[in-house]
Amino acid sequence: MFNLYRIKSLRAHLGRKPLEQLVHSLVMSHLDYCCTLLYGLPDCSLARLQRVQNFAARLILNRRKFDSATQSLKELHWLPIRFRILFRLLCLAFKCVNGTAPRYLCEYFIYSTTGYSLRSGPTFTVPRTRTRRHGDRAFSVAGPREWNKLPLNIKACTSLITFKGKLKTHIFALAYQ
Repeated sequence: MFNLYRIKSLRAHLGRKPLEQLVHSLVMSHLDYCCTLLYGLPDCSLARLQRVQNFAARLILNRRKFDSATQSLKELHWLPIRFRILFRLLCLAFKCVNGTAPRYLCEYFIYSTTGYSLRSGPTFTVPRTRTRRHGDRAFSVAGPREWNKLPLNIKACTSLITFKGKLKTHIFALAYQ
């Protein structure tokens, strides 16, 4: 938040594009750093991060404190924190499925063996956990589970750039429906 207040004092001297670049480099990069570790946390734990993102969006668009934060996020094409975490998790899962992630992460994605082909394409085995609170948040569980939920047209992408584009469109529709 401290960086945002310092940027706010510079807002009068900067245009929108440099202001947006400054916010991305100083604030949004901190929100994205290791955000897959935040997967599965309750909303009350993510509320502080969401407030920071809302403040950043209002700062860029020069909106007042009580203006709609959701509208500001939509206008900037930003995903809310919970969906941003999901986006990062699925990007890492894509790298694992295509073999571009480190080997120790790729080993978590094991194809399900069924005697018949499914219309949803190949699915991955989701391991069982003993504890729902922490075990379900692990990448070994969350990655395959979220990957299996994706539509086939997104899973069928071969390049990371097209995957990210289709995934962001899909998650954007989920976030703001």
